[in-house]
Amino acid sequence: MNKGTVNLETERLVLRKIILDDYEDIFNTWTNDFNVSKYVTWNVHKNPLETKKLTNYWVNDYENEYCYRWLVVLKSTNEVIGMIDVISKNIQFMTAEVGYCYGSKFWGKGYATEALKEVIKYLHEEGFYVVYAQHFASNIASGKVMSKAGMTYECTLKSRVINKNGERENVCVYSSIISSEKS
Repeated sequence: MNKGTVNLETERLVLRKIILDDYEDIFNTWTNDFNVSKYVTWNVHKNPLETKKLTNYWVNDYENEYCYRWLVVLKSTNEVIGMIDVISKNIQFMTAEVGYCYGSKFWGKGYATEALKEVIKYLHEEGFYVVYAQHFASNIASGKVMSKAGMTYECTLKSRVINKNGERENVCVYSSIISSEKS
């Protein structure tokens, strides 16, 4: 029943599996982008080799039948703009936490919302009853992406992460839950 990562398409985007050769595009698009790294727990990559090692891990992880990880590519130019994946899941209760990163030059264009909508739809079709996502409270734009993708704000978790300034920061949680009419 479980298909894992399959190619998905939206009006403007192709969501596909990552291949090792993508590492340079990934590095140049977001893993070396300081604007991106200030809203995540990992540090900016100093060189393409760091990204190549991570990309190799991601590619090997596709052997896991419950791996859901997509590279997000613009249909019009075949340009890599980001990624979206399931970063945590509970198969017993069929819940999935989604995370995403996009190069800052692609922010504010609706791409993240478009991809997130498609991934939520797919994960619900795969049987995940709850799909949720979290963002640093300071990353208001990410909350807007989640809301525009049809997710509902649930709560704010206090002091859950330490940001790049070494300060504790709140995390906001959004979810999409299959309604009882559909189950």
